[in-house]
Amino acid sequence: MNVWESFRTALEGIWANKMRSGLTMLGIVIGITSVIAVTALGEGGQKAIISEMEKFGQNSFNVFVDYNSKQEHAPEDLTVEDADVLSKISPNIEHIVPMNQSMAMLKGPKKEERVNLYATTADFPKVQPTIKVSKGRFFSAADDKELRAVIVLEEELAQKLFGQMNPLGQRVRMGSTSLVVIGTFKEDKFRFDVEQSYSAYLPIRFDQSRYEEPWVSYLIGKATDKESVNAAMQQAIQYLSRKHQKESHYRAVSMQQQVSQFNQVTGILTTVFSVIAGISLVVGGVGVMNIMLVSVTERTREIGIRKALGARRSDILVQFLIESVIVCLIGGLIGVLFGLGTAALISYFAKLPPLMSWNSVLIAFAFSSAIGIFFGLYPANKAAKLDPIEALRYE
Repeated sequence: MNVWESFRTALEGIWANKMRSGLTMLGIVIGITSVIAVTALGEGGQKAIISEMEKFGQNSFNVFVDYNSKQEHAPEDLTVEDADVLSKISPNIEHIVPMNQSMAMLKGPKKEERVNLYATTADFPKVQPTIKVSKGRFFSAADDKELRAVIVLEEELAQKLFGQMNPLGQRVRMGSTSLVVIGTFKEDKFRFDVEQSYSAYLPIRFDQSRYEEPWVSYLIGKATDKESVNAAMQQAIQYLSRKHQKESHYRAVSMQQQVSQFNQVTGILTTVFSVIAGISLVVGGVGVMNIMLVSVTERTREIGIRKALGARRSDILVQFLIESVIVCLIGGLIGVLFGLGTAALISYFAKLPPLMSWNSVLIAFAFSSAIGIFFGLYPANKAAKLDPIEALRYE
């Protein structure tokens, strides 16, 4: 019997027992659907989040005090002047700015809102490309040096505080402090930030003047290019350590490092979930073996007749093995379609870009074939070993 004849006979056997074959495929379908959906969503989600992170600049980095350091911490560990000096002396740093971040209540004529308040210098828009001024202006170096009480509001925040009024030149209150609105901005925010609160910016020297001890939370830097990021971070750490006489007291993290760490975490999670989903494939494979053993028992007499007519052991083996592989491949095809459909639906509602992963599709088909061969080998071998005389006597 040639391979094509075995293939045709296998299809006839599957078609003759449609319900049983369909239930046998179900485990394979569920397993492949799970693997494809998890892999596609994992890769799609990873790509989307990395794309969002890279919007903030692949050559950006943060410098901050390492609070695990055993040395004593002080407000003067980071200063506004540190950023000014670093931007001038380092050939690898294009811009670097100090940053303070806090929560504050801003009160306008129409409403009061809790906002993320950022205090920085006039160069911040050069470091952060996601900030675009829509009305008025961002505060200047003169505003910062002269401690002017000015503020720049996120466009939607300005609408909340002032309604239909033009916010430029109006005042908002922050506790007992009155601030003049000199501009509004649009911000391309991180899409996966669940908080999505409003933002406002004010000059850092004015912000520091409100406290007895001026402080800087961290520095945000932008290297001249991606290749210069590590050198820029090292130069910043070396300068700060030398100036403040504190070794191993400062750390720096680049956007590239954060993306790399995220890739590692999501890669591990995707692998773990894929392995868990793959367990259902093994369960489906056991179901295939079980049904094939039943099929061998039911067709014992048929096997005996084939052997009596000259069928070789290899012919019987191939016939049942092909039948097992076909069941798994059909289940695999249906599972791939369901998996891609499931991933597309979830990505649509979760606002993730759907990603067709051909690697996962090929792996799914390869795995389906492997399961068909592995779990079909024992029943096929059992059928091939049947003694023709005993098989013909079987009732």
